[in-house]
Amino acid sequence: MIKKTPPGLSELGKVVKAQGTRGGLLIEVFNPASVNELPELVYIRYPDKQWVPYRLSDVREHKSRSRNLFFVILEGISSRTEAESLRDLTLMTDQPVSAIEDEESSVAGYNVLRSDGSHIGVVSDILETPAYDILVIQAGEKQVLIPWVDQYVTDCDHTEEQVMTKNTLDLESLA
Repeated sequence: MIKKTPPGLSELGKVVKAQGTRGGLLIEVFNPASVNELPELVYIRYPDKQWVPYRLSDVREHKSRSRNLFFVILEGISSRTEAESLRDLTLMTDQPVSAIEDEESSVAGYNVLRSDGSHIGVVSDILETPAYDILVIQAGEKQVLIPWVDQYVTDCDHTEEQVMTKNTLDLESLA
């Protein structure tokens, strides 16, 4: 067990509660984009200031309207009692901080395309709301607002610097 904070660790989230009888945990992730690239190993800081590494064996999204919750299973935690002892503890990752950046915040300047490949405009800003982020698209003289949700955003290609959308004609007519 490690007492000092190991170098290069980034805060991932915290344990909200035990889930189920076999040691499952509900965790709140502070940055949902980081879950796409979760490392196999996370560190949990215990009240006695010791850092203990755990290997993730399962991660699933847990539906919540206001929080980024995930169900996880950690190797070595096999009972609800063990899982309950982790409540409110911090999870850290050795994943670099730059890789934990929100995908939405890195799309400024990207071209936005409809599902048929036609061009809508260019991302000029991202509005952060409690529910979801909203892309601000500069489309000629108009600004189009597109919520970053599955109903409208289908893909984000960082190589081509493009955001693919669908069902946006009604949103475009509001601009």
